[in-house]
Amino acid sequence: MNTTDSQYILDLTQEDYQKATVEVAFLLDAFASTIDNIMGGNTAPVGRIAGRDTASKLPVHLPDPALEDIITLLSEQMHAGFAFTLAGDRLQFKSCIIREMCAIRRIETGGALCHLFHSYFDGIINGLLCRPVKSTIVSVGDECQLQTAVQ
Repeated sequence: MNTTDSQYILDLTQEDYQKATVEVAFLLDAFASTIDNIMGGNTAPVGRIAGRDTASKLPVHLPDPALEDIITLLSEQMHAGFAFTLAGDRLQFKSCIIREMCAIRRIETGGALCHLFHSYFDGIINGLLCRPVKSTIVSVGDECQLQTAVQ
Protein backbone atom coordinates (compact mmCIF):
# COMPACT_ATOMS: atom_id res chain seq x y z
CA MET A 1 0.00 0.00 0.00
CA ASN A 2 1.39 3.39 -0.99
CA THR A 3 0.44 6.66 0.68
CA THR A 4 0.40 9.96 -1.12
CA ASP A 5 -1.13 13.16 0.21
CA SER A 6 -3.17 11.31 2.86
CA GLN A 7 -4.76 9.09 0.21
CA TYR A 8 -4.32 5.36 0.18
CA ILE A 9 -3.63 3.65 -3.08
CA LEU A 10 -3.93 -0.11 -3.08
CA ASP A 11 -1.75 -2.13 -5.39
CA LEU A 12 -4.11 -4.98 -6.23
CA THR A 13 -3.35 -7.84 -8.54
CA GLN A 14 -5.77 -9.75 -10.74
CA GLU A 15 -5.54 -12.58 -8.20
CA ASP A 16 -6.63 -10.15 -5.44
CA TYR A 17 -9.69 -9.19 -7.48
CA GLN A 18 -10.51 -12.84 -8.16
CA LYS A 19 -10.26 -13.70 -4.45
CA ALA A 20 -12.48 -10.73 -3.59
CA THR A 21 -15.06 -11.82 -6.18
CA VAL A 22 -15.17 -15.33 -4.73
CA GLU A 23 -15.53 -13.90 -1.20
CA VAL A 24 -18.36 -11.56 -2.24
CA ALA A 25 -20.10 -14.45 -4.02
CA PHE A 26 -19.82 -16.53 -0.84
CA LEU A 27 -21.21 -13.70 1.32
CA LEU A 28 -24.11 -12.99 -1.06
CA ASP A 29 -25.00 -16.67 -1.12
CA ALA A 30 -24.88 -16.91 2.68
CA PHE A 31 -26.91 -13.73 3.10
CA ALA A 32 -29.62 -14.71 0.60
CA SER A 33 -29.83 -18.29 1.89
CA THR A 34 -30.15 -17.12 5.49
CA ILE A 35 -32.89 -14.63 4.68
CA ASP A 36 -34.65 -17.25 2.54
CA ASN A 37 -34.52 -19.77 5.43
CA ILE A 38 -35.71 -17.27 8.02
CA MET A 39 -38.48 -15.87 5.82
CA GLY A 40 -39.57 -19.24 4.50
CA GLY A 41 -38.94 -18.20 0.92
CA ASN A 42 -40.92 -14.97 1.18
CA THR A 43 -37.97 -12.59 0.84
CA ALA A 44 -39.75 -10.00 -1.32
CA PRO A 45 -40.59 -7.63 1.57
CA VAL A 46 -36.97 -7.60 2.74
CA GLY A 47 -35.70 -6.84 -0.76
CA ARG A 48 -38.32 -4.16 -1.42
CA ILE A 49 -37.65 -2.38 1.87
CA ALA A 50 -33.90 -2.36 1.17
CA GLY A 51 -34.55 -1.12 -2.36
CA ARG A 52 -36.79 1.74 -1.22
CA ASP A 53 -34.12 2.72 1.30
CA THR A 54 -31.52 2.75 -1.47
CA ALA A 55 -33.80 4.84 -3.71
CA SER A 56 -34.18 7.44 -0.96
CA LYS A 57 -30.40 7.85 -0.88
CA LEU A 58 -29.80 8.12 -4.62
CA PRO A 59 -28.75 11.63 -5.64
CA VAL A 60 -31.50 11.95 -8.27
CA HIS A 61 -34.70 13.88 -8.66
CA LEU A 62 -37.11 12.83 -11.36
CA PRO A 63 -40.23 14.96 -11.50
CA ASP A 64 -43.15 12.77 -12.62
CA PRO A 65 -40.98 9.90 -13.94
CA ALA A 66 -42.17 7.05 -16.12
CA LEU A 67 -40.92 3.48 -15.67
CA GLU A 68 -38.79 3.87 -18.81
CA ASP A 69 -37.06 6.95 -17.34
CA ILE A 70 -36.20 5.09 -14.15
CA ILE A 71 -34.89 2.03 -16.01
CA THR A 72 -32.69 4.28 -18.15
CA LEU A 73 -31.37 6.06 -15.05
CA LEU A 74 -30.71 2.80 -13.17
CA SER A 75 -29.05 1.27 -16.22
CA GLU A 76 -26.62 4.19 -16.28
CA GLN A 77 -26.06 4.04 -12.50
CA MET A 78 -25.55 0.25 -12.43
CA HIS A 79 -23.65 -0.25 -15.71
CA ALA A 80 -20.52 -1.59 -13.98
CA GLY A 81 -22.33 -4.80 -12.99
CA PHE A 82 -25.44 -4.94 -15.13
CA ALA A 83 -26.76 -4.34 -18.63
CA PHE A 84 -30.55 -4.26 -18.80
CA THR A 85 -33.24 -2.80 -20.99
CA LEU A 86 -37.00 -2.46 -20.88
CA ALA A 87 -39.20 -3.42 -23.82
CA GLY A 88 -42.87 -3.00 -22.99
CA ASP A 89 -43.37 -4.81 -19.70
CA ARG A 90 -40.29 -7.04 -20.16
CA LEU A 91 -37.08 -6.21 -18.35
CA GLN A 92 -34.16 -8.02 -19.95
CA PHE A 93 -30.85 -8.47 -18.12
CA LYS A 94 -28.16 -9.10 -20.74
CA SER A 95 -25.33 -9.08 -18.24
CA CYS A 96 -25.70 -9.42 -14.50
CA ILE A 97 -23.09 -9.53 -11.74
CA ILE A 98 -25.54 -11.53 -9.60
CA ARG A 99 -25.71 -14.21 -12.33
CA GLU A 100 -21.88 -14.25 -12.34
CA MET A 101 -21.87 -14.65 -8.55
CA CYS A 102 -24.30 -17.57 -8.89
CA ALA A 103 -21.98 -19.19 -11.43
CA ILE A 104 -18.97 -18.84 -9.11
CA ARG A 105 -20.88 -20.53 -6.27
CA ARG A 106 -22.53 -23.05 -8.63
CA ILE A 107 -25.94 -21.75 -7.58
CA GLU A 108 -28.80 -22.27 -9.98
CA THR A 109 -29.84 -18.98 -11.55
CA GLY A 110 -33.35 -17.92 -10.59
CA GLY A 111 -33.10 -19.04 -6.95
CA ALA A 112 -33.08 -17.21 -3.63
CA LEU A 113 -30.30 -14.78 -4.51
CA CYS A 114 -31.98 -13.77 -7.79
CA HIS A 115 -35.38 -13.35 -6.12
CA LEU A 116 -33.90 -11.22 -3.36
CA PHE A 117 -32.04 -9.05 -5.87
CA HIS A 118 -35.09 -8.54 -8.07
CA SER A 119 -37.22 -7.61 -5.05
CA TYR A 120 -34.49 -5.13 -4.13
CA PHE A 121 -34.51 -3.78 -7.69
CA ASP A 122 -38.33 -3.50 -7.58
CA GLY A 123 -37.97 -1.57 -4.31
CA ILE A 124 -35.59 0.92 -5.93
CA ILE A 125 -38.03 1.45 -8.80
CA ASN A 126 -40.91 1.73 -6.31
CA GLY A 127 -39.00 4.36 -4.35
CA LEU A 128 -38.23 6.43 -7.44
CA LEU A 129 -41.63 5.97 -9.10
CA CYS A 130 -43.65 6.29 -5.88
CA ARG A 131 -45.83 3.39 -7.02
CA PRO A 132 -45.72 -0.34 -6.23
CA VAL A 133 -43.71 -2.43 -8.68
CA LYS A 134 -43.58 -6.20 -8.95
CA SER A 135 -41.38 -8.22 -11.26
CA THR A 136 -41.80 -11.89 -12.02
CA ILE A 137 -38.94 -13.94 -13.44
CA VAL A 138 -40.01 -15.22 -16.86
CA SER A 139 -36.76 -16.88 -17.95
CA VAL A 140 -33.21 -17.31 -16.70
CA GLY A 141 -29.98 -18.24 -18.41
CA ASP A 142 -27.37 -16.29 -20.35
CA GLU A 143 -29.98 -13.54 -20.44
CA CYS A 144 -32.79 -13.22 -17.93
CA GLN A 145 -36.22 -11.77 -18.55
CA LEU A 146 -38.70 -10.41 -16.03
CA GLN A 147 -42.24 -9.26 -16.48
CA THR A 148 -42.58 -5.96 -14.64
CA ALA A 149 -45.92 -4.61 -13.49
CA VAL A 150 -46.50 -1.12 -12.09
CA GLN A 151 -49.64 -0.65 -10.02
